[in-house]
Order: sequence, then C-alpha cells, then structure tokens
Amino acid sequence: MRATRAIIHLSHLRHNIGLIRDHVRTTRPQRPPRLCVAVKADAYGHGIVEIGRAAVEEGVEYLAVATIEEAVILRDAAVSVPVLVYSLPIPEELSAIVEYGLSPLVGDRELVVKLAAEAKKRGRRVPVHIKIDTGMGRIGCRPAEAPELAAAVQESPWLHLEGMSTHFPVSDIADRTFTLEQVRIFEEAAAKTRQKGINPGILSAANSGAALASPEAYFDMVRPGILVYGYYPSEEQERILPVKPVMELESRIVFVKSVPAGTGISYGLTHHTDRATYIGTVPIGYADGYSRLLSNRSRVLVNGRSVPVVGRICMDQCMIDLGAVPAAKLYDRVVLFGHDPAGPDAEELSRTIGTIPYEVTCGVSKRVPRVYPTEDAPSTVTTAAAAETRAAKD
Repeated sequence: MRATRAIIHLSHLRHNIGLIRDHVRTTRPQRPPRLCVAVKADAYGHGIVEIGRAAVEEGVEYLAVATIEEAVILRDAAVSVPVLVYSLPIPEELSAIVEYGLSPLVGDRELVVKLAAEAKKRGRRVPVHIKIDTGMGRIGCRPAEAPELAAAVQESPWLHLEGMSTHFPVSDIADRTFTLEQVRIFEEAAAKTRQKGINPGILSAANSGAALASPEAYFDMVRPGILVYGYYPSEEQERILPVKPVMELESRIVFVKSVPAGTGISYGLTHHTDRATYIGTVPIGYADGYSRLLSNRSRVLVNGRSVPVVGRICMDQCMIDLGAVPAAKLYDRVVLFGHDPAGPDAEELSRTIGTIPYEVTCGVSKRVPRVYPTEDAPSTVTTAAAAETRAAKD
C-alpha cells in the first residue's frame, strides 16, 4: 500500500448530513425540504460511489452530478435514487440520459425538443428540471421564459416536469439582499407557471450557503455541497453547525537526514536552513494534488506537532523541517490536512494559496488511494480505476 493516501471518514459524512437535515427541518418544521447532495467531481474528491451510497443510506433523496459519466458510475454501482445532472448535455449525451433514467436540467426549447425526440425513440419518459437564471449569470432561461419552457415540456408525453431550480452566487456572504431578490424572482417564475395550469414540481435553490442562512430559499429541496464534506462555503459565513472534515490526506516520512545550517533544500534552493536540523522527505507532491504554491508556506502534523514544509514542493515529494531535536523518525505518519484541531485543514491550505477548500479536496489526484475505514472491518482501498471496476461488477 502506498504511503500517501486520502482517508475518507464516512462517519463524518453521516454526521454532517445529519446536522444539515436537522438544521433545515428545525428551521422550517412545517414543510421540511428534501436533501439533494452534490457528488460531482468524484464527490469533491472523496469518491463518488462510496459517498453516494453512504448519503443514500442516510436518507438523502437525490444526488447531483456535473457530467453524464458521473451519473453512469452511480447507476452502474446500483445507486437508484434520482440523479440530477447540473451541467447541460450535448446531443450525443441524450441517449445516456434516457437509458440511465437521469434528471437533466434544461434551459432552452431546443434541448427540450431534442430530449423529447430521444425519449420517444427509446420509449422512456424522462424527468426534467427547468433551470432558471435569477442572477448567477451562468446557465438557465430568463425568469420570464420559464412558464413557456414549462409548457413546452408538458406538451411532450415523453417528458415530465419534475422540478425547477436556480442557483445563488453570493448566498455565503452576510448581506442577503441579492439572494433574497433571487428568491423573489424564482418564486414569481414558479407562480406564473402555476397560473398557466402547470405544476412546476420540486422547487430547489438552496446551496450550502443558503441552507445555512436563508430558509426563504429552502422551497421543496436543498442542495448542499461543500458543507456535506465538512467545510463552509466562505470564511464570511457564520459557523453555526459543527461539521467535520471528511477527508484526511496523509503520508509517511521515508527519509531523514541531518544537515548543517545554510543547507539549501529542493529545486531552486529557495530555502536554506537557519540552523543545524533534521530534514524529512515525504512522498507526496503536486502530482498528488499537494499544490506547489504551498512551498515554504505550509505546515504538516507529525506526532501531534506542527512542522513546516521547506523548499519547493516537487512533483512526487516534499521536505519538512523536523527540528534540531527531530520531531519524528523514519516511517512516522504525516498529516497534510484533515480534521485534527492541531493540524491544518483544507480551509487553512486554501487560505494560504488564495483559493477555496473545494479546490483543495477536488485537487487530490486520482493516483492517491482513497481509504474508507469502518469500525467492523479492515479498511478498503480504492483508486479511480478500481472503483469503476468494482462498480461494474456490482
């Protein structure tokens, strides 16, 4: 087994889902919304099959992906709950949508017509969700176009209007003015659709930020993403739920050497030791998703002690300063990020390099094995290829 691996704590995932469910149900007990968990981008790097299965076991009613390929992986793994496809498909993907019983987003009449034709050809009715752009500026029809698009869906016996959705760009900031205006626009589009005698179906809008702070946006279903994986969508958002990071990136020390003061470390010799010290080498680098931008700026946890990353991070290795009295020995465990309060988490790393926790977890590459510890059985290890092979056998 490779020293470098990502430990995926499904117990933390279950904990986070429970917190989110309890929060939205307590906040709006009279009509508790369903949950749709985003498992796109290989479940934000955590493993789409394992995360999808665990979420369904926790009672999550919908899963959401970005690509048809991601949805097919779920279906091949016998995950049967409705799967929303957030990105708009191209014509060549429509057959797979029908074949695998997916719920695509539609934002224009042309896609509705093509999807209806493919559904008729295959003799299967397709559930669709109309995407309305209320201010994100990405995909979706104009709010005024939604009722007519709904009518186009209803006209086809091969399509079923399962729902309408929108998305929020700033639901994770303190000022809710823009988000509440989006809620109003979305509600108005749904109301005008009903005035045409059409049931708009499941209304959904709330991402992680809105699930935390905007109950007005709950509608019929909330769609949390990063919050499920243990992080807040922005540092500005109030920390009201004690979510736990699900991923823990770890490795081990594979080489230790003593060096005198003034020793240069790694490419470019961007670090020189300021004293006699011990340098440890860890077999993880930017090809594993440990960003080169963390060079000389990050820290890791070794035996409960924080030690600095020194020198430029290489493609496959990096170096850490263990101190004049070494904080560790050969083969000791190194935590690059995780849930330990003493060590860095993905948010700390993202802050260091000017990005977001989403990118940190998504960036852990496919060559890093994902390990899913359980209480009752030995750990299971998967790589991307192994996960797909196992899913095909299920």
